[in-house]
Amino acid sequence: MNEHSPAVGHMSVPVLLALYLVTGCSEGGVERPVRDVPTFHGTIDLEFGEIEGEDPYLFTRIESMVEDTRGRLIVADLQSHEIRVFDSEGSFLFRFGGQGEGPGELTQPCCLAFGPDGNLWVRESTRYSVFQLDDASAEYDGGARIAHGGVGMVAPVTFDTEGRLVDIGPVTTEDGPVVARFHHAPGGAVDTVPLADPERQATGSTTAERVIGESLVTFYVRQPFGPRWIHAHGPNGVWAEAVTSEYSVTLQHPDGTVSHVEGPQLTGPRLGPSERERARATIAGDLRRLGLRNHPSGVPDRKPPLADIFFDRSGRLWVEKTSTEGDEVREADVYAGSALVARYRWPRRVSVGSVPWVTESVLYGTTRDSLDVRRVARVRFEPGF
Repeated sequence: MNEHSPAVGHMSVPVLLALYLVTGCSEGGVERPVRDVPTFHGTIDLEFGEIEGEDPYLFTRIESMVEDTRGRLIVADLQSHEIRVFDSEGSFLFRFGGQGEGPGELTQPCCLAFGPDGNLWVRESTRYSVFQLDDASAEYDGGARIAHGGVGMVAPVTFDTEGRLVDIGPVTTEDGPVVARFHHAPGGAVDTVPLADPERQATGSTTAERVIGESLVTFYVRQPFGPRWIHAHGPNGVWAEAVTSEYSVTLQHPDGTVSHVEGPQLTGPRLGPSERERARATIAGDLRRLGLRNHPSGVPDRKPPLADIFFDRSGRLWVEKTSTEGDEVREADVYAGSALVARYRWPRRVSVGSVPWVTESVLYGTTRDSLDVRRVARVRFEPGF
C-alpha cells in the first residue's frame, strides 16, 4: 500500500477485527447469528482518456497502473510501448520508453510494480526493465530476463519476503503444463513453484484435436461463462488460487503455511439475454475456427458465483462476486488472512484488470465505452451502511 494512503475509515485492520465479528456456520451447517462486517462504497473521482485530442490521453491497451509516493499515477500503455506519468489530478507530466530492445526502450509493457528499493519494475513481452523516477524523467537501471516461455503474458509483478522478483508464467511438469511462480535469486538461480496441478488449472476447458499440415494439434476449448481456475499474487510473497464455481480460496502464506477462505455456498446469477447471445456467438466461432461438428460444452444456465480474486497493497485478499447482467455495482468480500473484515462495492464499469492496484481507500482501474475508448479511473471508498 502507498505509504500516504489513509486507512479505511481511519481504522486499521486489527481495530476492525476487534469491532466486528465474522459470519460463520455452526456444526451441521446452521448459520450463526453474528454482526455483519463494515461496507465501503466507492465512487469515481477521476477519469481520463479521449477518443481524439492530445496524444498522452489517447490510450491503446492499458494493462497496469501504479501510484508512487508522490501521488503520481503511472500508466503502462501496451501498444504504444511506453509508460506515461500523470499527477494526482490526471494532468500529463512526462513519458518514457518507446518501442525497442535497447536499454530504456520497451516492447509491449504490460505490468508495473515498485521493487523493494523503490524503483519501478516494468514487465515487457520477454523481460523486465527497471527505472529510477525523478521529477520529470525516468532513468534506466537494469533489468532481468523472463524465466519462462510465456511471451507477452500479463501477470502481477511481486516480490517475496527476501526481496526476490516473483515471475509468473508457464512451465512443463511431469504431469503436464501449468502456470508457476518463478523466484529469481541473485546470480540467476530460479526457484519454481507450480500453482496447482494441470487438471485444476484446466477447469472449465476441454481439448479438441485437429490435423494441421502433418501435425496433430491440440486446442483448449472453454465453456463460455463456465467455471475457471483463477490465481492472485500479493506483496511479500503471499498468493492464492481458486476455482470460480466454489467460494473456496486457498491462501499460500510467505512462511510456507496454507490456509483457506471459505465463504457462503453461493449460487451464481442466471445469464442475461445479451450474455446468452454472446455465449452462442462464442460457441459458433469455436466451431468455425476448429472445424468441429459439435461443441464440447453448451450455454450454461448460470454463471459461476466468483468473478475474481486479487490482493490489495496491504496484503488483504479481495474475493469479487459475479454480478447479474444489468447490475451497476461490483462487490468484493475482503479478508485479512482467513478472517472476513470488510465488504467493498464500486461501479461495475470500473475493472481492476489482471494487475490490480488497490489500497484500503483507493482502487485504480479502467473503463471502456461503446466506442472502445479506454480510460483510466480512480475510485475512492467511504464507509457506508
